[in-house]
Amino acid sequence: MPAPSLTIERIYPRQLDAYNLDDRETLRIHMERYEFAATHLTGSRVLDMACGCGYGSSRLAEMNPDKTIVGVDIDPTAIAYAQAHYQRSNLSFVCADAETFGALEKFDSIVSLETIEHLPRPRALISNCAALLAEGGQVIASVPITPTLDGNPHHLHDFTARSFFALFKPHGLLPQQQLEQIQWWQFKGLFTRSTKKQYRSEGVGNAVLDYYRKHPGYLFKRLGSIARHGFSNRYLTCQFRER
Repeated sequence: MPAPSLTIERIYPRQLDAYNLDDRETLRIHMERYEFAATHLTGSRVLDMACGCGYGSSRLAEMNPDKTIVGVDIDPTAIAYAQAHYQRSNLSFVCADAETFGALEKFDSIVSLETIEHLPRPRALISNCAALLAEGGQVIASVPITPTLDGNPHHLHDFTARSFFALFKPHGLLPQQQLEQIQWWQFKGLFTRSTKKQYRSEGVGNAVLDYYRKHPGYLFKRLGSIARHGFSNRYLTCQFRER
């Protein structure tokens, strides 16, 4: 089964260009998040909420052969791809909405990486995760903590570490182990106007300029981030559990 068209919404590792620095860095930081999660899993039942095409769920299963991993995503194309390409004896995939997915058995660990900023109701996702947790369970989640609305049309919210942590606090889930990542911008091809992308970030600069034309005030938010962090995107992955 071939991968869908190349976009910046989802990662399909086999689409990425090994010779393009931005593609290599994108895959590296995504896999680094999953490996962070894999080394902090507890219990026997693990949910990968909004698993995309399944490469990360597969890594969780590979690194934890004693655990049962369930990957859930709303996109039937992504789930079909996951089922075709990432098969392991302790791994299964379900097509469902992350906000409403339910299960007969609770999960000891729930992983949801680079998901929250995509959803119109982030609190609904966290509430559902809390409802799906077994007693003493944990959530491992991540978000970008620098502005992204200008560069990614699939993102609906910006977060800081404080606003990210605030989503979990009402459920008694407090931050524990953390991983902060930096991805430096690559400028080659940002303003290419090609009808067919060769790599994920190609042409993104054009979309950014269009965003500023419609939301000129957001440019000041971006400039403030550049002054503080340089030409980079920052991401935070955090383990949340009751203390």
